[in-house]
Amino acid sequence: MRFTARAAIAAIAIATLWTAGPACSQPGLTLPARPDAATDKFASLDKAARRTISVACSKEADEQGLKGKARGKFRSACKRDKAAAAAATPVPAPAPTPEKSK
Repeated sequence: MRFTARAAIAAIAIATLWTAGPACSQPGLTLPARPDAATDKFASLDKAARRTISVACSKEADEQGLKGKARGKFRSACKRDKAAAAAATPVPAPAPTPEKSK
């Protein structure tokens, strides 16, 4: 078996990449949190309420004929506004049920 220059270059390249991989990783690197994450009303709603708001905003975007980035911006603002309105509206307590006498 002959050891050629091409094989030597390939072996050096593989060894370099193999040893440099861990040195290039940055385990302490984290993405910053969204500034509005703590006050995100939409994420705090239950799944059914989020779906209802999302569908309503999609229908409004369809009615306006929005597409692409404009649609995304509109839906984001719409969901944020509707979620804030839903969170501001107090949920009525269920009415007490009359007890049946035996």
